[in-house]
Amino acid sequence: MKRISTLFSLGVLVALSATLVSNSNGVAHQQNKDRTGAPGSDATCQQCHAGGSYAPTVEVDLAITDVVGVSEYTPGATHTIWITVAGTGNPAGFGVHGTAVLENGANAGSFTDQASDDCIYLDQVEGRHIFEQNDLCEDGFFMVEWTAPPAGSGPVSVYVAAIAANGNSQSSGDNFVGTQVDFQEASSTSVAEAKPRLVQASGLGEGQLNVTSLEPMRCAVFTMDGRILFDGDLEPGMQSLYLGHSGWVVVRCISKTGQDWTSRVLMPK
Repeated sequence: MKRISTLFSLGVLVALSATLVSNSNGVAHQQNKDRTGAPGSDATCQQCHAGGSYAPTVEVDLAITDVVGVSEYTPGATHTIWITVAGTGNPAGFGVHGTAVLENGANAGSFTDQASDDCIYLDQVEGRHIFEQNDLCEDGFFMVEWTAPPAGSGPVSVYVAAIAANGNSQSSGDNFVGTQVDFQEASSTSVAEAKPRLVQASGLGEGQLNVTSLEPMRCAVFTMDGRILFDGDLEPGMQSLYLGHSGWVVVRCISKTGQDWTSRVLMPK
């Protein structure tokens, strides 16, 4: 996977007037503007979200079934785009604004709004599909369901612009970060060799997480802010972990043969 992670000369979620604040919906919804950094996107005002001290980072990963971090997309298949925005200094929340396009700038595949409470809003600007935050989102973790384009479409570029915000209802005191990540189209051979489903995990409430694996695994469970709840070896079959935690967690496991699995799991109260 070719990854270009850099501070673009662009802003995101910018305030063109005093009514647009850093904890609002994104600029596609508010301004009808594409500020993703993709070819043909609108000029931006990065200085509007500046002056903070959060040193934000943004990572984009592509998942299909239970395999996260794949470098190729499977034509026509449903994937999940994972976006993780973080920042030092305890920002009040995060914003995201992105798209997926082909080499000619046309929309690559299609997005689906998975849930009304997932902090993601879908919009279009002059025909270009956009995903963005629907409010200031505290954990900085975003998931977008994406159906890949048909075979023969070629490489897909995901452009993401994001901010770490101080939540003061102004654009000042925030920090911006942007990235472009390119995914190649999988051949029929590589699709046939996709990794098998190794692990399942489910949160059962009262701090219990059940992890079922097909072979011995080394697993780690951590909160959305990076706090480790568990890190250890698990035998095949179902294992119950009592973590004393509720809310979203990320479970990452790797087998002795090097196969890995990552998923976000909700732990009910």
